[in-house]
Amino acid sequence: MKASAILLLATCLLAGCHGGGDNGRIAVSQIGERPDKAAIVEATSESLVRLDREGQVIPGAAARWAILDDGLDYIFRIDDAAGVSAPMVARRLRESLKRHRRDPDFAALGPVESIENVTGTVVEMRLSAPQPDLLPLLARSEFAVGGLAGFKPNRPGHGPIQLDPRPGDDASAPILLRIERAGVAVARFQSGESELVTGGTFNDLPVARAASPDRKSLRFDPASGLFGFAIRNAGLSATVRTALSLAIDRDRIIASIGAPNHAKATTIAGSALEPPLAERRAAALALLHGQTAHIRVAMPAGPGAHLLFAFAAQDWAKIGISAQMVDPQARDADLALVDRVAPPATLALLACAFSAGCDPRDRLALINPPFIPVGAPVRWSLVAPSLDLFTENALAAHPLDQLRSRR
Repeated sequence: MKASAILLLATCLLAGCHGGGDNGRIAVSQIGERPDKAAIVEATSESLVRLDREGQVIPGAAARWAILDDGLDYIFRIDDAAGVSAPMVARRLRESLKRHRRDPDFAALGPVESIENVTGTVVEMRLSAPQPDLLPLLARSEFAVGGLAGFKPNRPGHGPIQLDPRPGDDASAPILLRIERAGVAVARFQSGESELVTGGTFNDLPVARAASPDRKSLRFDPASGLFGFAIRNAGLSATVRTALSLAIDRDRIIASIGAPNHAKATTIAGSALEPPLAERRAAALALLHGQTAHIRVAMPAGPGAHLLFAFAAQDWAKIGISAQMVDPQARDADLALVDRVAPPATLALLACAFSAGCDPRDRLALINPPFIPVGAPVRWSLVAPSLDLFTENALAAHPLDQLRSRR
């Protein structure tokens, strides 16, 4: 944590203070290393559909939609007041789809075959195969189509970003948005300079806990998604992959993270009954039959990731497999940590897309993708009591235009 953040945090802890923004603004800190273009796009540009504060799909540029032909045909009626036409929406969606075709996060959009405007107000999307939970992906900022979102466009410079609401009966509160590191964001919240910190993960949760925030302020989403190790090296034998999964003490890892109601996952779909750890390690040793290995594991920097790697490496060492932590972008990594929030129906596709040698178009490959699950993703926020409409949800969606403060 930087010295400035430490001083700010120390001042707050001594004063025991908390407040919020000024002039009716809601001050928000989003955890990140650098200015986040996605956060600005999400606030100032409409997507076809959106997520509300409960993580449910609601109208965006599309006023309504219908899913026909057993899930192969999506029809979207563009809102007359959206500020965009169907031809413009179709073109921008095609451009976004082309741009993100190889992005593992959007593997579930692989079945999309065509996007065309049927009329000046209707867009049709055709799929080659049904894909449940497609709509939440279209709500992402990567698929923004323009139009009149909740906030006026504001070109960010250095420092905080002022987001001004568009006028209307249900206008949002002005937002003062900062993209900053976890230590600074937590310190700012504790000092009363912000009302909300979002974007927290397992990796920076130790930073939040070190500040000892009020128990009611630290909130956790019941997030759906993937948290575990993708097989980056397609040449890693199935025997070694199975042994690595058997040897992990998931209960210890989940307990060390310490998020309430955080459950381990023994499969991509969640947790199933498994033999005791001693039996699993004995089975792993039997599978390896004296074979040893050295693996390279791509992990992000941060206190949570270092602790997770240390525990996993200890577990693997007990079956004769040594591990080395490497940069997330290392091309010669054998495993890579995946920590993603995603709709339940897309998880097998997501796991396959992040793993080498697995084709998401192969339905047989999706039955058992080469992925070592550990648990559910952790997403946390710091929420001031004044934000009484803040709602935890499975997609960790907290749209800025739906924030309301009682100050």
